[in-house]
Amino acid sequence: MVTYKLYMIRPGITEANLDGRYVGSTDLPLCREGKEALKKLVKTREYPNVGRVYSPPLLRCTETASIIYPEMKPVLVDKLREYSFGAFENKTVADLAGTEAFQAWSDSGMRDAPPGGEDKVLFRHRCEEGFRWVLEDMMRSKMTSAALICHSGIMMNLLAQYGYPKQEPLRWKASPGEGYTALITASMWQRAEVFEVVDPIPYVKGDESEPASYGIYDVDDEEHDEEQEDS
Repeated sequence: MVTYKLYMIRPGITEANLDGRYVGSTDLPLCREGKEALKKLVKTREYPNVGRVYSPPLLRCTETASIIYPEMKPVLVDKLREYSFGAFENKTVADLAGTEAFQAWSDSGMRDAPPGGEDKVLFRHRCEEGFRWVLEDMMRSKMTSAALICHSGIMMNLLAQYGYPKQEPLRWKASPGEGYTALITASMWQRAEVFEVVDPIPYVKGDESEPASYGIYDVDDEEHDEEQEDS
């Protein structure tokens, strides 16, 4: 039985992250701090070897890929580009506070689309299609080890939807340059569209201990339920 490993990695930060701006589809490069943080991770920790890198076609993702995997040109997956905030793009809460449109969006729990923004249901379906394409491409080409540079919100929701153990999206939050390993078998994916989430990445260099795992058989259901209630 062939097993596939997809390493899902959050991109580095931009100036917009530092400023607290809503930036989804706006194509911003990594800021100096973002590049330096990624280079430090590459130097002090260990990313797994891969045969292919996938990335949305946005600079913060492709630049992250070039720092972590400098010898590899990423395969661009347009359907995994970040959400469009429409009229709210590149603006802070302070910029938008007091406007009728922002208030209405806030009152909806941010479920409604911002003016000119992307419908949340269509966005989710788009990301699902992009993710399925990545897995199908790996299986078609027998690419058993690959990396996916993945926007934070998209990664959290994909892991919550398809990954085991089952957790709320925020429980899969990762820091910039970090992420999780999706352990996939073709039969399980084709039958139920699920996979196991195991080792967080990048690894600690020289750590001889047992790798941390989120595997199906490593979770105490009763303990996990209690943690969920306390969160």
